[in-house]
Amino acid sequence: MSAEPAPTLSAALSATAQRWPGRAALICPRHRMTHADLVEAAGRLAAIYRRLGVGPGDRVACSVGNRCEHLVAMLAAWSRGAVHVATDHRFTVPELDAVVTRTDARLLIYEPGDERMNPYATPSALRRRHPDLQFVVVTGHLAPAEFVRWTVDDLGEPDHGPGPAPDDPAVVFVSSGTTGTPKTTVGFHGNLAGRWRGLAGWLEFRPEDVHLAQLPLSHGFGMMMALAGLLAGGTLVLLDRFSPEDALQACGRYGITVLNGAPAHFSLLLDRLDPAVHKIDTLRFSVGTAGSFPPELVNAIWERLSVDLMVMYGSSEGIGVATKDAEDVLRGSVGRPDPGSVRIVGPDREPLALGEVGEVAFSRAAFPVRYYGEAPSQDAWYYSGDLGRLDEQGRLYIHGRLAHRIDRGGLKVDPVEVERALLRCADVADVAVFGRTDPVVGETVCACVRPAAGRHPELTELRAELSERLAPFKLPEELCLVDEIPRTEIGKVDLPRLRELAAAAPTQRLARR
Repeated sequence: MSAEPAPTLSAALSATAQRWPGRAALICPRHRMTHADLVEAAGRLAAIYRRLGVGPGDRVACSVGNRCEHLVAMLAAWSRGAVHVATDHRFTVPELDAVVTRTDARLLIYEPGDERMNPYATPSALRRRHPDLQFVVVTGHLAPAEFVRWTVDDLGEPDHGPGPAPDDPAVVFVSSGTTGTPKTTVGFHGNLAGRWRGLAGWLEFRPEDVHLAQLPLSHGFGMMMALAGLLAGGTLVLLDRFSPEDALQACGRYGITVLNGAPAHFSLLLDRLDPAVHKIDTLRFSVGTAGSFPPELVNAIWERLSVDLMVMYGSSEGIGVATKDAEDVLRGSVGRPDPGSVRIVGPDREPLALGEVGEVAFSRAAFPVRYYGEAPSQDAWYYSGDLGRLDEQGRLYIHGRLAHRIDRGGLKVDPVEVERALLRCADVADVAVFGRTDPVVGETVCACVRPAAGRHPELTELRAELSERLAPFKLPEELCLVDEIPRTEIGKVDLPRLRELAAAAPTQRLARR
């Protein structure tokens, strides 16, 4: 996709506000802001940042949910030439401590959570560990004297400052850590502004569009889709936490036109959708992430939501492959990367033949990757940790995480392949497959299933049905019935929580001979 050059993200957002000052930009439960309001509020918060000593290059960690305040805080940091550190607002004290330490943050903007006995327990603990760290707390109530209180309604003179340069860092993305130690990936103003405006153009976003921002703004995909919508002059309806009912209600209440999410989000929406209750006729486009979509789900999105689906694959490292081609999407492909930009490698990191499943590697020449506080890597390839394959036409298919592949007696089982086969069974509404440690074969294939309404799945019956599509060693040997498949806010399976549920759930096991 082409990327129209843009100087910086702050300049691009200011230009949008000048072009569409009175058009709605942000809608959340307590506030509604125009594009001009967003820039003005960011300038007032930037004045607070200046008084607290925040200047060019300083890191401002943001622990705020999907609220107007998050976008204002982001733009305020950029107005001062500072770097926005995108932090999950549910992080605990040790996790925030690690973020502050790793990024050498100058300031933390913090939204008090559910600590009912002491809503300031977290910032107080962090202050003891980091006495030089400045704090801004998002609250309309009184706050302890050592913290600066702020809301988007506060008045004051704005300070827009000199702003950043295109080559300056704009964002540090902090990974959720579901695949190990959290990573701190750096995105730069000129690169992000050009890519995100280019994405908005490629997707034909319009100023009249209303985007449902249901994915975390602290996550790379959630931020990218939100900023692409804003840069096109559109409106974001912010959901602080995804629920299918809230999302469907928002579609009718605000006339949502653009919907995005992972396969799990779309599946849950379709499960809840009642045409007699939910109004979705304003939808015109959807964007999917977190891997490929099963054909059954693609058809359901086309038929029941009556929208096109674009599928995007990438990570906070800024790597991305996408497709709007209906045939590619239906095949389960995430797109056709430029020749030479992606290859599939084996354990020795040597290229595999077309059609073979291995680790997805990206050329650093095509997709530069930088981590905060680290020198640029000299390796020619970035190894993603994802499993995938390329076909003869150059289509890329994703098969889950390398670390999640099941090793059953030396035979490799792809959990995604088993999950897709199970989703074709009438008894199964949702499923996640993982390997359970076994003293005989190393790992057994365990399927956690949320049964379809009124159904009672049996392991022997599911195995019999799957035997027509899967080799014997891939068939589930354990079946756990659960009320829900636990997922992160971005729709990925929460594997540690799933293992806990599976340990306590009713389980059917295949008898060993």
